[in-house]
Amino acid sequence: MLTIQIFSTILMGHLDPFKDEIKAVGSKLTSVTLQLYNKIISKLPPTPSKFHYIFNLRDLSRIYEGLCTAVVDCFDSAAAFVRLWRNEALRIFHDRLISNEDKAIVSGAIAELIQDNFAKESGSAMVEPILFGDFKNLADENSPRLNQDIGTYDDVKMVFEEVLVNYNTTNKPMNLVLFDDALEHLTRIHRILRLPRGNALLVGVGGSGKQSLSR
Repeated sequence: MLTIQIFSTILMGHLDPFKDEIKAVGSKLTSVTLQLYNKIISKLPPTPSKFHYIFNLRDLSRIYEGLCTAVVDCFDSAAAFVRLWRNEALRIFHDRLISNEDKAIVSGAIAELIQDNFAKESGSAMVEPILFGDFKNLADENSPRLNQDIGTYDDVKMVFEEVLVNYNTTNKPMNLVLFDDALEHLTRIHRILRLPRGNALLVGVGGSGKQSLSR
């Protein structure tokens, strides 16, 4: 199939300097990604209340855009790369959904595909929370910005609290409580803004923090 060949060629070209175990995982990922895509379009068709549930091959390209941010220094095992794929699939498909039932369908499909195709890596890949970004060493201006698994909520909170303090010294202060959900939303918004032509529609009731987190 031409689609598989195109995406596989892009990914395997990027993975050329990586370890063989990561290349072995990469050789399966295109087929697995298409299986996930087919499940989603089958189980989550657009409806009048979910008119934005329109998924196409452009969404697959966004997953691969995220996978191609991986660098050898941050991804030294097959499990770490499968975990990155899970993060990208969640960001592209899961974050667009508006109900817990629909989100459970996607997260369940991802977990099933990982277990079926990457059983050895599934334990590490499914650890929660899943928080990726290139801001782990943000305080060090000389440190390169590398996309990686940031770690726990406490790890992310430590970085963003420092950023918030710096922001408040030169702007109108924002008194934000960085609870776990806010940290997850911040990592999502950050990921979008760091990608070329990244854009998002933030949906929620007034006063829920959309504007503050974006700022």
